Amino acid sequence: MAVIKDAPGSAKKGSGVMGKKPGQSGVGLKPGGEDSFFVGMSEDDRKEYLMNMTDAALLTGEVGEIDVTDNDRRRIAVFSNGVCAIATNSRWSPDVKAVLVKAKRVNVEPRYFLEVDTAFMVDLYEHFDKSYGMDDPDNDVPEVERQRKLKDLISLAASRKASDIHMRVLRRYTEVKIRVFGRVQEVGSMPPDEGMAVMQAAFSVASDVGENSSVMSFQQGALNMKSGVLPPGVDMLRLQYSPTSENRGALVARLKFSTPANEVEIDTLGYNDDQIRDIISFRRRTNGLYILAGKVSSGKTTTLQRTLNKMYLEKNKEISMFTIEEPVELELPGAIQCPVKKKPDGTDGFVEAMKSALRSDPNIIVVGEIRSKETAYLAIQAVMTGHALWSTVHAGYALGILDRLTDLGVESWKLEDPGIVRGLIYQRLCGVICKKCRTTMNQALERGRVSSELVEQMVHIFGKDADHLYARGKGCSECKLGLASRTVVAETVPTDPELLSLYSKGKRREMFQYWVKPVEEGGLGGRPVMHHALTKVGAGLLDIDEVEEEVDLVSEYIKNFSNLIPRLQQDVAELEATMA
Repeated sequence: MAVIKDAPGSAKKGSGVMGKKPGQSGVGLKPGGEDSFFVGMSEDDRKEYLMNMTDAALLTGEVGEIDVTDNDRRRIAVFSNGVCAIATNSRWSPDVKAVLVKAKRVNVEPRYFLEVDTAFMVDLYEHFDKSYGMDDPDNDVPEVERQRKLKDLISLAASRKASDIHMRVLRRYTEVKIRVFGRVQEVGSMPPDEGMAVMQAAFSVASDVGENSSVMSFQQGALNMKSGVLPPGVDMLRLQYSPTSENRGALVARLKFSTPANEVEIDTLGYNDDQIRDIISFRRRTNGLYILAGKVSSGKTTTLQRTLNKMYLEKNKEISMFTIEEPVELELPGAIQCPVKKKPDGTDGFVEAMKSALRSDPNIIVVGEIRSKETAYLAIQAVMTGHALWSTVHAGYALGILDRLTDLGVESWKLEDPGIVRGLIYQRLCGVICKKCRTTMNQALERGRVSSELVEQMVHIFGKDADHLYARGKGCSECKLGLASRTVVAETVPTDPELLSLYSKGKRREMFQYWVKPVEEGGLGGRPVMHHALTKVGAGLLDIDEVEEEVDLVSEYIKNFSNLIPRLQQDVAELEATMA
């Protein structure tokens, strides 16, 4: 494998300017357009920097994504991080400019240029072609080597607290990326055949894999501790392989980190006081349906695990829990946990497991996900026979869970019964901006990161000037990304007869208005997830760009919830007081 190492921009220890990314202090970079050349660097330092490039692929090499001629390779080398090597006296060559145009067509913006001699250009290409395995036409990667490369990649992702690993095999190379605090970043590349070999290595030690293992078939699987490739602190790796064009493929692997069962409090996850009170009220009951919604990697499993373990302790361990998951992810020491596997006919085993649960006399039934009409029907039946059932669904907001249940065939009269659907939770995770390198909104505006219209909207809703509102910075020695951690943004809905009646009658607008109306005015006093997210933006915790990407637009909040703006300002002040 060519360039998966410990840190972006790193290189061998003790190598002069190595270990600095382009643009960092000590490299001597003069940024800008095509006039951007490294300055203050000796010729030897420039060559050493290029030879030890570890965070980018050589796009103009034999396995690169940019088609160039041999003559072009004597003049220019383009890396995927925007660094370019230019042969002496070729800076203004039309051929060089043509290659730079090709780079932009594959979404690479050439930003940093190093001038080297032509002889070194030849050595540079030979060096990278060898590292990409071009000296081995068959590129036959032994199984032991595949496993080692897979293990190294997972360890790298875990060390950076990544939630996902993304591999995509392209025509000339395999790109490797990880997602850290919600942001995807490139960490390296490898030859196409090697990328496919690493993907195959993952499935060779995975469990719960379907019978069809063709590279042109969609595949799922999971790696557990028995696989021998997971580092300490990682309990599971969920695999999703998708075939792409020309018999190539893409793999997304989701890391599940260890979460001790003795961590039972939810107040450290990012919920506000009202939401915590709602969840506490949910777990007091041992009857009714309680559903969490959110996209993949939104923290649902963590919330569910802590809630159920806390419930078990609060009930003095005198209740019976029965869980049904595919595969088992929750750490629930007090529960009977049943893994569900796909049957030979391709159907899942949830229905059979649900029937078994109902015959096992549990107080609490936990279903990993309600995904079929049969499971939804049995879940409602369990609740109607006096059990509490906790589960998850895919929905875009808390009240949207009711729509999802309707789509799964649950009759409207059942959804109107407040004794059945008792609690709804929706959550997402957003990155907490680093206080050391964050910028003010005025600075973000000057740099073109945000529009003047957005700044005006923020000043309006928060009642603050732009110098006291903050945005994500570029990253520093402590955070690297401008982000320090992640936090929950959520909405919780304890249902009541009026809310469910409005839903069953199709009065959606009236239902939302009733939910957010203050309690003293006869409503439920709910606050939408965008309100919760904006509270954290106003307190300097979240970046408004990510909130608009992940949750909603500020303009939509102003249009739909302008009556909540005074409450928003109050919530921001209260949150800031707790942070002081």
